[in-house]
Amino acid sequence: MTTMTRRDLLLTLGATAVTLTGLANSRAAEHGAHGSNRADRCARACADCLIECAKHVHHCTRHLADGHKDYAKCLELCSACASSCAACLQSCFGPAGTTAAEACAKMCDSCAAECEKFKDDTAMQQCAKTCRSCAKACREFARTTESSTPR
Repeated sequence: MTTMTRRDLLLTLGATAVTLTGLANSRAAEHGAHGSNRADRCARACADCLIECAKHVHHCTRHLADGHKDYAKCLELCSACASSCAACLQSCFGPAGTTAAEACAKMCDSCAAECEKFKDDTAMQQCAKTCRSCAKACREFARTTESSTPR
């Protein structure tokens, strides 16, 4: 069994973020005038949040290395949030979009709540703000999609 190093994790998250951001932008361009719909906003918010959380995985890791153990939970949540945003970004244009967006919104809320605990850390406050924005976009998308689905 191999273990992923912090560097490998950051490289993977970064590559995923770049790929998915490109995918979201190409999908928006593909849809032309439809680029402002809720699915596109959800995808863009997820791409932004994925990037922000990936940066903060590194930020939290540095704090942990310096002995600040209070960043451990935040590290886990930022990593999980980045993964959730990647899954939502990949799903929001398909049939699993609503489910992925609902789960992503919950994960973003959890990550934001933990980041907000670090009141004197402006980087963590920025991460929380991005997560809250993503959660809002995902909820709006899920609510709209759910209400337009025939039962």
